[in-house]
Amino acid sequence: MDMQPALKTLAGLVATALLTACAGTPASRPACPSAQQMEQPELLGRWSVQMDGVPGPITMLLGPHPEWDGTVKGTINRPDFQSIVVGDVNKGVLAMEESRDGKSVSGTWDGDVVQGSCAREIRGEFSDSEDRTHPFVMRKSGR
Repeated sequence: MDMQPALKTLAGLVATALLTACAGTPASRPACPSAQQMEQPELLGRWSVQMDGVPGPITMLLGPHPEWDGTVKGTINRPDFQSIVVGDVNKGVLAMEESRDGKSVSGTWDGDVVQGSCAREIRGEFSDSEDRTHPFVMRKSGR
């Protein structure tokens, strides 16, 4: 009995299954993304924040937004209060809105991913609801 046709059919089925499985797998992220390559996966996690004229420590914990793909939702913890934040990063530019009450915007975060930081540092300006501005530096904590 010649097994050659059966083996060829089996090999074809295995190859098709592997290609189908790979097609559903999301593309892997660069180990050290450039500022332009930074996307939501790099924004996820814990960040430490230094803000001129504002007492610290300030930390941010960002997770995937439950409703809007590609964006984040999380919390900002300051010594005297906690806020909700939502936003994204697009082509090296961070845009987030902060809310102390979960309903109205109490501040905005506008920043640029630092080139050469492997998407682990963002510098920009925070504006509060009274139009006071504070330069900030966000640095990714841990891996």
